[in-house]
Amino acid sequence: MSTQNLLLLAIIAVIVGYAAYSSPALGTAIGVATAVVGIVYLILQNDHGGDRRL
Repeated sequence: MSTQNLLLLAIIAVIVGYAAYSSPALGTAIGVATAVVGIVYLILQNDHGGDRRL
């Protein structure tokens, strides 16, 4: 991971952390959305590998 990407992720993490601190409901929604996107990403990554085993 490049330094630029790491810096961008850190800035996003600070913004999301502040939003979650300001509004717990927003923080929960962001957390759930992030989990869903992460799971979908992992499923799609595994699908490209051609390995159908579970």
